[in-house]
Amino acid sequence: MRLKKAFCLLLASVLTFACLTLEAGAVQAEPEADTLSIERASGRFSVDVSKQSTFTADSDFFLDVGETVTITATYTPRSASVDFGLIAPDGLFYSLPGQRGSFSETFKIDQRGYYTLAIRNNSDSAVSVSGTVTY
Repeated sequence: MRLKKAFCLLLASVLTFACLTLEAGAVQAEPEADTLSIERASGRFSVDVSKQSTFTADSDFFLDVGETVTITATYTPRSASVDFGLIAPDGLFYSLPGQRGSFSETFKIDQRGYYTLAIRNNSDSAVSVSGTVTY
């Protein structure tokens, strides 16, 4: 019995000593500058736009202030008057004209929200448009 008490006392002393000598600390992880990733999405489109009408994409995408959207496209007939752009969260169509059957521009976003790709045909005949949008 005496041996059992001595063993329990020894074990309690070892545990107490171990608990008192443990060091606790916290480490703050710093993000590495070379691991920053920017996610981009890209999609292809091909559409016929009727004369004097505007095509709007079926889906929209969320953008934040400072992000960019690049629209690259070709269209026929090359002589047609076609505007390419985005419908912003405020409902306005921000656009630029194509020239001689092609368009390639980058739009810088200044409003946070959902945007929709839009193509306006200002001509008196239908146009066939194909290209990519990257955001």
